[in-house]
Order: sequence, then C-alpha cells, then structure tokens
Amino acid sequence: MDFHPKYIFQDVTKINPTILNGKKLLIFDIDNTLFYSETTQSRKDIIQWFHRIHKKYPCVCFSNSFSIRKRKEAIEKTLACAVYLSKYKKPSLDLFQEITGKYKVHAKDVVVIGDFHFTDVLFANRNHATSVLVRPIGGERKLSLMFARVLENFLLLILDFLHNF
Repeated sequence: MDFHPKYIFQDVTKINPTILNGKKLLIFDIDNTLFYSETTQSRKDIIQWFHRIHKKYPCVCFSNSFSIRKRKEAIEKTLACAVYLSKYKKPSLDLFQEITGKYKVHAKDVVVIGDFHFTDVLFANRNHATSVLVRPIGGERKLSLMFARVLENFLLLILDFLHNF
C-alpha cells in the first residue's frame, strides 16, 4: 500500500491550483484540513479559499469523525458545500465507489485532500485518485491527535525502512 502523497502543501490555501486542472471532483477531509478538529471553526483565509475553489470545481467534504452528524449543517452552511455521510469510513474502497458513483466521475478525475497518511492519502492512492496531503491546521490541540500523528510518523518510518530493506 502506498501511503505517500503525490503532493504536499502547508495547508489548503497553498495548494498549487494547476494540480487541479482537468479534475472533476475534489474530496476534502474536514477535520484539521478545513476546520479545527471536531469543531465548526476554521480560519477565514481557508473558508475564502474554499469558496473560490468550489466555484471552479465540484467539491464534497467528508469526515471519519463520530461528531460529523452534529456538525454537518453548520459546516455545509459555512462552506456552501455538501458534507457526505456514509456508513463507510476512509480509506474504504466502498466509500470511494459510493462517492464517485453519486458524482459520476472516474478515479483519475478525483483529487483527495486531507491531513492524514493512513486515511486521506491511502484513500486516494488505493483508489487511483490524486492524493494531496496538507499539514493540519491549528497544530495539535488534542492529546489524542498528537499521539496519532506520532504513531503515524513512526509507522511511516518503519514502512519506508522495510520497503528499502
């Protein structure tokens, strides 16, 4: 499995728009990518950037968070964009098929943008979409997220070592 993103940017506002040319659907992770984790709060520049991008490209937002159903309406209002709900979670192949089927697009025409290798990047790569990794906004505000990042980085080091061994 490939956990390495095709592109890496500091945050969504730094994404080079040329990598989106010709794409027919952008799938955004919500927590730590567009909004602070488990909240409906974001940075003004991210929301403004998102509105500009959403005018040019069809977008859908998704989160594996258990609290997304409570936050869905507020996030949709802020972004003027659908929050996709499913019984599946990233990096599920079924979830990708469900979304691409609904939006009638092929994997090669999809970009997945998120902040985690093991969910967002893997979700894109295993489904043959373009993967974009962004650094989490707001730093790590929760101990559980900080631990998850440390664990993710440790596992990536091990996987890279084993791959190059």
